[in-house]
Amino acid sequence: MSDEQLYVFVDKTGHCFEDFQTNTETKSNSDKFYRDHVGAMMKSGCKFNVGEMMAFKDDLNNADFKWNVDFYVKKVKNEL
Repeated sequence: MSDEQLYVFVDKTGHCFEDFQTNTETKSNSDKFYRDHVGAMMKSGCKFNVGEMMAFKDDLNNADFKWNVDFYVKKVKNEL
């Protein structure tokens, strides 16, 4: 078992991840797929390592979602 710290995203608004996932009007097909996939993982409570968490946090911020207003992350235990 790895001792790497893991994180989950928490949607404070109840629709932040859904909006991120579905708001793809001006995006390419690959962007639509990416946002759909990442949004689904966030909604389902997937655990992310620090690098993934930072990248997805940046993606949400770049999509005009606000840290600690729309979403936040919390540390979770790394369990198999």
